[in-house]
Amino acid sequence: MKRIAAIFAIVLMCAVPFLSDGTSGANSESLWLYEIMPAGSFEAVTLYNAGGVTLNLRNYYLDDGEGTVKFTADIFIMPKGFVTIASKTPEEWLTGRNVYVHGTYGIIAKQFILADAGDEVMLRRASDKQVIDAFVYGNGDTETPGWKGDAFPKISAGKMALRWSAFDTDTAADWKMSVAGRTEEKMASSGMFDAYVTPFAFPDSKGDPVFTALEGASREVLISMYLLDHKDIVSLLMLLLDKGVSVTILLEGSPVGGVPDTEIRYMSALREKGAEVNMIKSNGVYKRYDLVHNKYAVVDSAVVIVTSENWRESSFNGNRGWGAVMESDRLAEYMRYIFFADNDTSRIDIHDFKDIYPKAASISLPSYKHRPESGYETFTASVKPVFSPDLSFDYLKREMLSAAERIYSEQMSIQYAWTDATVESPLSWSLTASDSGVDVKILADVTFADADSGARDNYTAVSLINDMGIEARTIGGGENFGLTHNKGVIIDDTVWISSVNWTNAAFMNNREFAAVIYSKDVADFFAEYFISDWGPDIVVDIVVDVRGGTAGEAIVIDASSSVYPKGTVFEWDIGDGTVRKGVKIAALFPAGATECVLTVTIPSGSVYEHEFTVTVLPRDGSKEEAFLAPYVKYAPIFAILLIIFAAAVARGIRGKRDDRKGI
Repeated sequence: MKRIAAIFAIVLMCAVPFLSDGTSGANSESLWLYEIMPAGSFEAVTLYNAGGVTLNLRNYYLDDGEGTVKFTADIFIMPKGFVTIASKTPEEWLTGRNVYVHGTYGIIAKQFILADAGDEVMLRRASDKQVIDAFVYGNGDTETPGWKGDAFPKISAGKMALRWSAFDTDTAADWKMSVAGRTEEKMASSGMFDAYVTPFAFPDSKGDPVFTALEGASREVLISMYLLDHKDIVSLLMLLLDKGVSVTILLEGSPVGGVPDTEIRYMSALREKGAEVNMIKSNGVYKRYDLVHNKYAVVDSAVVIVTSENWRESSFNGNRGWGAVMESDRLAEYMRYIFFADNDTSRIDIHDFKDIYPKAASISLPSYKHRPESGYETFTASVKPVFSPDLSFDYLKREMLSAAERIYSEQMSIQYAWTDATVESPLSWSLTASDSGVDVKILADVTFADADSGARDNYTAVSLINDMGIEARTIGGGENFGLTHNKGVIIDDTVWISSVNWTNAAFMNNREFAAVIYSKDVADFFAEYFISDWGPDIVVDIVVDVRGGTAGEAIVIDASSSVYPKGTVFEWDIGDGTVRKGVKIAALFPAGATECVLTVTIPSGSVYEHEFTVTVLPRDGSKEEAFLAPYVKYAPIFAILLIIFAAAVARGIRGKRDDRKGI
């Protein structure tokens, strides 16, 4: 069933109708399909002029295999310009567009309706009907002229396929899933920024460098955060508001588990004090990002703060995480641009906090108490700001595949499906790096996982990562910190400090920020924390003790005298078709010898196997019978060997006799 759908992303330059045809020129190499939005209350196709000559759409038409969209009047696309052709006037959320609608400007659409489940879109030259470009999605026909390989995935309402590659390969690799209003930053969008960087770690620092940086604000504080309810942070922001500092906060409106009551009360207090507090939340169809999962702030257009931790007391004081304060006017200005692009109040997914919580009661807060100077060392560095879903996946791939010496990654979450090495992911890149001689180590949090459950959690993921040939370990809460909430990666002399978990959602659907810091000093600073968390090499020595030995009586098999780390799992295969768990088991065995296998899985996921034999006396048998039982099956071999031996002895005796006879 076909539905009318919706329209999409950033139109930088729209077509200019009714100009002289003398400036146009058909160029089959330069006009591309650029955005396809087929599902929703309206549908749309955007065209892009990739060449250097102005083009006239009168020379082209759209074809979906069943219907067409033809241009009977002059509509021009300037070089590097865009034009959007929509089935009808777009909805409110598609703001800032000049759209050409079917039935206007000489646009004639006949049975051109894109199917939600899948379809084909072809751009043809009018003069000879030649296919200039094509796009296939969902269950559309992949044999369509101008298309190669598998179809692009099905496109749901509110989303669109966006041409991402600078090269036209006529395949799905040229395209990515997107939503109108996303920033779509590319490799060269931000460049690299020189900065003074102060690194720190949680919970050791308790976030003191964050407070120091905020205390220095004199004009403006911008905060983009998933969760923010740290009492002292809020008290400091109240103090800054009293001093005339502008405070603007953008929060996720639908975090997992809901917005905390403390956050609602604190934000209400800040709002009443004069802060601008907005939340990004779906209107039922439209939301640019699944989650705004950022953890950054911009101070006075001069300083950027980035953390892996939400700004909560439990996070600052209890989690393992990384952070940095980066002093750079140019970096801060770039981050301001991103912040206000996300906090664009003209978009209907941005809501004033008071509109969502009109009756929220504020809460009184104690006066802010100045934090001591952090005392952390500052280093010169270059910083590359990287965002999800714009660029983080591709940029991390580039960096990991260029690693020469080390990749250390400490992650709260790892996508279980990525343990399939054939799936392109940070794990497959880790494997490639490891195979080329790079020292690869991956730490994954298991604080709330169950080693014995067999679930698709980090315990199982780490076991499979080890099976891939990558060195990986689990890490749980302990004396030093309660939860490893980090998302940090060290690649040679570069370190990623970010909100980006190693999951599909974090890379492809959420708004996330990573500061990629190029500095040996900063990378080494965090490498010391990583190696400390990694811990010493694990020693495993398996010893099996068998007690008892008569058929019909329980035999105790005990591995408790082995050397192994806490959390190790013991699984016994004693040949009866069942697997028993525990460091010590008791079982009945038949008379004779039984071959057994003990499989030991340590918390890091490494697996050790220990083979042993249990020999059992018959109920009325003798020890001699039991002793000989394991060797009965070898009797024929012993007999043959005995015959050979006897023959050899006989030949030797006969030879000596012949010698005596002089033969």
